[in-house]
Amino acid sequence: MSLKVRFLLTLAALLLLPAYSALAGEELNALSINISPTSGPQSTQIAVTGQGANPALPIQVMIVTNGDTGEGALTVVQVDPDASGNFAATVAVPVGATDGRYAVRAEQRSAQGGLLQFAWVGFSVGLILNPATGGLRETSLTLTAILAALLVSLMAFQGMRLALRRQ
Repeated sequence: MSLKVRFLLTLAALLLLPAYSALAGEELNALSINISPTSGPQSTQIAVTGQGANPALPIQVMIVTNGDTGEGALTVVQVDPDASGNFAATVAVPVGATDGRYAVRAEQRSAQGGLLQFAWVGFSVGLILNPATGGLRETSLTLTAILAALLVSLMAFQGMRLALRRQ
């Protein structure tokens, strides 16, 4: 492959990076939630606030045993987000919940029932020695886009360096 073709391919890849970054930046509007409190006994009322929801679809807020899958729902409340995608709900820890770690999960499904987006935060019922954090907060695709841009730039630099050495 000639140097000119390599240069044009590298230039095309670099020109497409801002478009990818712009598309990835839309992830900043992803569903996210906050809860208060983050631990308590049975019957605790948990205030849930969230943002980033599709205003046209309802949100289900629930206490579950598995935040990633949504399995083991103990309590489910449905709310409608406002025009900006913000929402608020209150869920109660059931009286029969055993001490342990749970998740408060908010999810949004399509009209056909397919899962569109979700977010969760850990909640501890009763006495727990090490409180759960709910894991890492969701990572924005913008960070991924920046790392991808750096990687492509480094590869382009190395490719040009090797191409110039061969001449």
